[in-house]
Amino acid sequence: MALAYVPLMVLAALAIVACLRLVSADSDVHAAAAAAARQASLARTPATAVAAGTDAAAATLQGRNMTCQPHTTTIAAGEMTPGGIVSATVVCTVHLEDLFGLGLPGTVTLSGTSSQPVDRFIGVSP
Repeated sequence: MALAYVPLMVLAALAIVACLRLVSADSDVHAAAAAAARQASLARTPATAVAAGTDAAAATLQGRNMTCQPHTTTIAAGEMTPGGIVSATVVCTVHLEDLFGLGLPGTVTLSGTSSQPVDRFIGVSP
């Protein structure tokens, strides 16, 4: 009688693992957005902010246990005035077969956004 519940328990365990892997991947995308915003906020010009933020997001996503292809990083640098706000958005398309390891078809799109204040002492000589 108790053996009849074993397939249901295995299915429930697989569903829990799948949900945890999805939450972990979403957390990785949010971490990449936070790193991108932080690096962009330290730049002196909008062009270097975009480059630094994009590089930081790519470096953060590179070491993770998911295939995030394609991913886009959008940096809203504005005027880069001291005390201003820089925002970064990372959008990542993850293949379910890579995420869960079960050969599931399809993809899921994850996104994360973060904002950081521009360094107030940017451009100030010591």
